[in-house]
Order: sequence, then C-alpha cells, then structure tokens
Amino acid sequence: MTHLTQLAPAALVLLPLLASAVSVTLRDVPRRILGCVVGVLVLALTVPVLVAVSGGTVVAMPLGGFAAPLGISVRVDGMSAAFLALTALVGAAVSVYAAAMPSSTGVALVSDGTRPAAWRASHPGFWPLWLGCWSGLNAVFVSGDLFNTYVGLELVGLTAVALVALGGPGSWAAALRYLFVAVIGSLLLLIGVAMVVSLTGTLDIPQSADALRALRKTDPASAEPALGLAIVLMTVGMALKVALVPMHRWLIPAHAGAPGAVSPLMSALVVKAALFVVLRIWLDLLGRPTPPLVGLGWMLGVLGAAALLVGSVLALRQSRLKPLIAYSTVAQVGYWFLLFPVLVAPDTENLIDQPAIAPETAEVVAGAVAATVILALGHGLAKASLFLAAGFLKDAYGTDEIARLRGVGRHHPALVLSMGLSAIGLVGLPLSLSFAGKWQLATTAVAAGHYWILAVLVVATLLSGAYMLKILAPLLIEAQDGLPGDAAPSPAPGDHPALARAIPLALAILVIATGFAGAWLNDLLAVGDLR
Repeated sequence: MTHLTQLAPAALVLLPLLASAVSVTLRDVPRRILGCVVGVLVLALTVPVLVAVSGGTVVAMPLGGFAAPLGISVRVDGMSAAFLALTALVGAAVSVYAAAMPSSTGVALVSDGTRPAAWRASHPGFWPLWLGCWSGLNAVFVSGDLFNTYVGLELVGLTAVALVALGGPGSWAAALRYLFVAVIGSLLLLIGVAMVVSLTGTLDIPQSADALRALRKTDPASAEPALGLAIVLMTVGMALKVALVPMHRWLIPAHAGAPGAVSPLMSALVVKAALFVVLRIWLDLLGRPTPPLVGLGWMLGVLGAAALLVGSVLALRQSRLKPLIAYSTVAQVGYWFLLFPVLVAPDTENLIDQPAIAPETAEVVAGAVAATVILALGHGLAKASLFLAAGFLKDAYGTDEIARLRGVGRHHPALVLSMGLSAIGLVGLPLSLSFAGKWQLATTAVAAGHYWILAVLVVATLLSGAYMLKILAPLLIEAQDGLPGDAAPSPAPGDHPALARAIPLALAILVIATGFAGAWLNDLLAVGDLR
C-alpha cells in the first residue's frame, strides 16, 4: 500500500473541512473556483483508495500513530469505499453545477403565485456549508470508531439543516423541523454508543465487535439486554434521519423547499450517511441478532414495504415536480430496509432439496447486503440527476408546477433525457444499477424463503413507473397556450449555461453505465466484512 493511499482517507475529511473555513473569507468567484478544485481533488484522492480496496486491502491508519483503544483510526473497507465513490461523484458534479449557475437567474413566484421575488442561485453560505457537509459525510464513511462516526454525522446534520434554510423564509420552518429530527436522531445514537462503550470499554468498531462476541458467550444474561436496548435506540435514531415511514414527514418540505443545488445533496448523499451507520451497527457491531432484535428486524422490513407503497401513492398525488421527487425518496428508502428480515431470518431450508443451487446462509446475507448497497448507490446517482434537472427547470421558469412545465422538453432536450435515464434507474429497469440491486435482492429473498418481498418489489416497481411517467409525459407534450415561461416571469432558456444543463445528463449516463458494475460491487463489498 502506498503512502498516498494510507493518507487519502484522512485527507478526504480534512481537505473539504479546510476549504470550508477558507471559503468564508473569499468572494463569490474565488469561492466557486475553490469548490470546483476541491471536487476534483476529492475525486482524485478517492481513486487510489477505491483501487486499493478493490484489490482486497482494507485501508486503515491510526491517527497520530496511536492505535485503538487509546487512539483513533480511519478505516476504509468495501462498503466505505462504495459510499465514498458515490459521494465523490455526486459531490463533484453538484459543485460544478453550483459554480456554473449565474448568481441571479430570473424571477420565482411565492406559494400564492402573486408576489414575485428575486431568486439567487448561489448564496454566500452555500460553499462553506456544503464543503463542511462533504467533510462530515467522508468522516462517517472512513471512521473506525463509534464516537467519530457520531461526530461526522452531527456535522452532516447541522450543515444540512443550514443548507435547507438557504431556500429562504419559506424553507425556515422545514429547516427547523429538520433540526429537531437531526438532534433527536443523533441523541439516540449517542446514548446507544455510550451503552456499547460501557459494555466493551472501547470505541473502536472492530474491537467493540470482538468484545461483544466474547461477552455474549461468557455473560449473555447481562450483555444481551443492554446490547439490545443500545441497538434499538441507535436504529430508531438513524431510521428517523433516513425518514423511514412513518417518520418521514420532515423530509418532504426539507428536500422540496431547498435550493436547486441543495436538494440533490440531501436526497442522494445526506440520507445515505444514516443508512451507512445503520448497516455498520447491524452488520459489523451486532453480528448475530438476538431474539428480541429479530422482531425489530421484521418490523423494519414491514416499515420498508409500507414506505414503498405509501411513498409511491403520495408521489402520484403531487402536482409539483420537487415534492413528487421528494416523495419518491420516501418510497425508495423502503428498498433499503427489506434487507432486515433476510438478515434476521436467512432460512435456506426451502432450497435444501436442491443442493445444486442451495446457498449457504452467509452467502444469502452477503447477497442481501450487497443488493441493498447497490440499490442505495443507484438511487444516489439517479436522484442527484433528477433533482438537478428539476431544480434547473424551477429556476428557469419560476415554478415547478408540472402542468405549467408542459412542453419544456422541446427547449431542454438534454434535461428531459437525463430525467428519462434517471427514471430508468429509479424504476429499476434493465441496464441500470438499480436493476442489478433489485435482481439480487429478489434472488436472495427467494433463497431465504421471503417470497413476500418479491410481491413488494413488483408492486413498488409498477408504482414507481407510474409516478415517473407522471413527471415525464407532460414535459414531452406541447402546451396549448404556449410555453410555461409565457405565463410566468422567467429568463430565456439560453441565459443558463450549457455546463449546468450537461451535469444532470452526465450523472444520468452513469446511472446506466454503472449497471454493468454489479459483479464488481459484490466483490468490493466483501472486502473487510467483519461478520
């Protein structure tokens, strides 16, 4: 392992954090340049880490030369590398988009449609907050101990709240509600971490996992109840941050009311930090679920199925573009929690009479975990592209009412094409990365005897196709009374830079191109597995 590869994980945290502090002192144009440079550098630093982990090496380094439990360490395994890559790609793309947009682009309307207000594409606080959020995301993904995971998650939550508030007075109520959610979720996580430390005497995740396994063998009567309560508290806290139904009400106004460059970050990246922590807790820290936690796993699976149905139905009822896309995030979150019934009940006895295809239990669990991560990665790319395109249209025409955006595909074919490719990914059609994840989740569900998951996948796919069609169809049909821009104050389409229109298309192409990476991602996610 080269010295650069060892230093890269820490640099992925420190570089955006330092740039965040520096950007406060800069004017608008230098701040934009700095944001783009940081995006390129983070991409460059992610590559050697991803290559090393792909080769089967867990990248780890004790900070300051002090090993755990006295010191803290950064650790990048397969799952960390996958989320780092997603964050680097989406983060760099959104940074370029935000830098390319002009400082003032047209006129937007307030909710009553009568009082125009100037809309600003680049708030001075965007770059310090976004770069700080990027640092927190990377900190969550590379942290080797529980407390620094909590610190990174807090940084993500607080900066994300402030980013939502940049949407103006109309977004302040949503930002305040999101702040309460972020604080409560982090508090539950911190209480759970404290309980784990009281049992193990260490914050280091691999050491805590080893200590818990030993303690559950030697003194299960005292270890199991405390560990079970800690897992419940941490899981509920992270489910709140992910916006799992019925804890989803905060997400819609926060994601829909945020500025055009913020919404994709919220949906594609910020919610993934909490998902990552949930997976770390259940897969690396817990290992073997205890009987009480089996019930929790089933509950999470049922809530995931409910999220897919409720979120999709509510998305179909929306008349505005960004709220519809936000409700689709509520729905897509449900896919990630279908993992837990397979995790707590990976029964392969239904295939015992077919030894040629009967997998081992560990293989079923590993397949379900890989499917979940692949679905999360595919969602991140598709939702970033979709929200960027929707934000661009709202900024250009001063509205995101779907009925008033009829026919914009004639003037923005690249944007509508990017939305179409993103729809392929969100629906999970063949060639997309999400299709690979859905197919693998379906096969592991069959192997584990959870046939009900197949029914949920089929219904959810049909519903997601319906609400994506509700988005795309009007954009491709000409309006009878002229362009929507004729009815609402808006700039000419040519006033917007071509680069800003190209970024959503580039991400949408990745949605399809990464569909061929399913096998590679499976191998990557097996690196450093602590189970």
